[in-house]
Order: sequence, then C-alpha cells, then structure tokens
Amino acid sequence: MQRRTLLAAGAAGLFAPHLARAATWPEREVTIIVQYGPGGSTDVSTRAIAAEMEKILGVPVQIVNRPGGQGTVGPQQVAAARPDGYTLGTTGLAGLAIAPHMLDVPYSANSFAFLPAFARYLYGIAVRAESPHRTLADLIAAARAKRTTFGATGAPNNIGMFDLARLTGARFQFVPFGSGAEAVTAAIGGHVEAVIQNPPEMLPALESGRLRLLASASAGRWKEFPEVPTLREQGHEVVVDSMIGFIGPRGIPEERRAVLARAILEAAQKPALAEILGRFGMVPSLMQAAEFETTVRQAHDRFGPQLREAGLARKR
Repeated sequence: MQRRTLLAAGAAGLFAPHLARAATWPEREVTIIVQYGPGGSTDVSTRAIAAEMEKILGVPVQIVNRPGGQGTVGPQQVAAARPDGYTLGTTGLAGLAIAPHMLDVPYSANSFAFLPAFARYLYGIAVRAESPHRTLADLIAAARAKRTTFGATGAPNNIGMFDLARLTGARFQFVPFGSGAEAVTAAIGGHVEAVIQNPPEMLPALESGRLRLLASASAGRWKEFPEVPTLREQGHEVVVDSMIGFIGPRGIPEERRAVLARAILEAAQKPALAEILGRFGMVPSLMQAAEFETTVRQAHDRFGPQLREAGLARKR
C-alpha cells in the first residue's frame, strides 16, 4: 500500500508542471494581425481591445498591421499561421464574406477558428448641400428618371445602393473611390450625386453643412443626427451591415479558444472601447464566436448573387 501511494505521488509530481502550464496559458506574447493600416477604425479599436487583453491574459499582445488586397492579406496570414492560439486576427464581412467573391483568395470560412466579434460599422447616404434632392424620396425619384451616380469605396456600401435600386426601380451608377474621404470630396464637389460612407469620413462635411444626410443605411439612426430616419423607417427593407471580430487559424485547441474568447468579451465591455468606437462611427456589438461564424457564412451566401448581378464578382 505504501509503495502504491509513493508511485501515485510520483506520477502526480510528473504531471503537475504540465497541469500548471495548461492552467496558466498563454505563456508568451499573443500577436493580432490587423488587415488594415495604422490609425483607422479597425486598427484603433483592435489596439484598445489588445490593451485590455494584456491585463486579462497576463502576457503582451502585439499588433501587426498587414494591409493590402482589399483587406485579404491579413486573413491570409492568419489562416497560414500555426494553430496554437498565439496568432489571431481581426476582420469582418469585407474580408471574409465579400472579397472571396471578388478576388482569388486562398482561404474560406473553413480556414478559421472563429472568436467573438465586438463592434458594428455605421453607414449613411448623403448628398451635397446644394443638391436639389432634399429627401431620400427625391433622390430615388431622380434615379428613376435617369441614371444617378453615387460614390463609395466598395462593398458592402455599394451593395446597399444596388439593393435600394432593385427595390425601388432606381438606376444608381457606382463610382468607386480609393478611400471614404475621396468619395465624400467627390460628392461635395458635385462629381457624384450621392455618397454612402461611414460617419468618420462624412461627419465633418455634415456638421459644416457641406453635405446633407438623407438616411441612415444601418439598422439604427446615427446619434449625431437622431432626426434622420433609417432606410427601413422610410419604407425600404435595406440594411448595410458589417462588423469586426476576431479569428484564428483553424485547429486552435478548444480550451485555448475558450480562454481567448473570455478575454475578448471581457475586454470589449470596458468603457474606454465604447468611447473609441463612437469616435470612429462604430457601435459596440458583442457577438459570441458561433454567432459571428454563422453571420459570416450567411453573408457570404447572400453577397454572392448580389455581386454577380452587379458585375463585381470575379470570373470563375
């Protein structure tokens, strides 16, 4: 009996260090790959989450910016990383549900381990102050009568306008721009008749009176313009939606995914994040990993036919 007790104690001693290490994972720095450059809404909000995750996980969390390929370079690197939980990324519908229809990318939703999402982007439709279109109904009526141009950076913004055209019989012509600021400038200058973009690019022009907001294209109204109704409130079943969430390479052990998910959700509820999101025209929107994955997959299936109809899908 004494010998068996000693053997059991010895075995427990052998496994104790492994159990301790498992309980205290992660043991070293975690890297988060951001698919856009420094200073933008995705980058700044990810850095805010990372700063809180460092405190929760007890290890450094490093941000690496990998812009390019319309937001697909970052996800490519995440998909190719070792699935040990030490390399993550942030992305949204643009990189996972839209770009794969437009570009030949080496990944799909099956390439990733999904983690929680934490915010949604807002969108709005505006015209220049001198425009004869005082309301959304005016803009739609004009686009029924003749082809009407709008500026945007791309999907999902332009898809929202295509949906609005399909439902109303309007003829909207998409004019692409490299940045939201360029699209807004073109609208102010009268080079396009409308613009659909996010609040950060539009608010300075709206608040100075150079642009007029006709509708929120999101699920809710903008807090800066609470009197301007959404597309839905104006009778059009159109919502332009996109979110930002975390992904990792497929195959991360479930217990490590759980640790990371808890850290992300806890970090996302800190008051500082809401303030940062507000500055960048975003709203907090916590989404569990499973819901984020389902949203991405459903959006991928929905955007495919829409992009093909608009002539934006790549040739297969």
